[in-house]
Amino acid sequence: MTRREIVEQLAKERRVEQICAMITHLAPDDPDLADLGQHIYLVLLEYREDLLQDLWQNNEINFLIVRLVLNNFRSGKSRYHYLFRVFRERSVSLAGIDFPDER
Repeated sequence: MTRREIVEQLAKERRVEQICAMITHLAPDDPDLADLGQHIYLVLLEYREDLLQDLWQNNEINFLIVRLVLNNFRSGKSRYHYLFRVFRERSVSLAGIDFPDER
């Protein structure tokens, strides 16, 4: 199987989402849970194909997914932390702001 096929199969099984939910204990509708899952899929798509195929063939892919989730969710220096958490902390909601009409 190719890397794309492996990730596609994982997505069909929703395996990454299940592992993320088990580790993080976040509510199913929490945006952090969806963001983390999508980030893990992206990391898997960028992972070395030969290593990913070896893990898939030896039925050890779950170990990689668990390690990726743990490292990204718990670390204050991970790409996930900077891409999502820091961005959210620095953002301001525009809901409820009344903008003047420009004419």
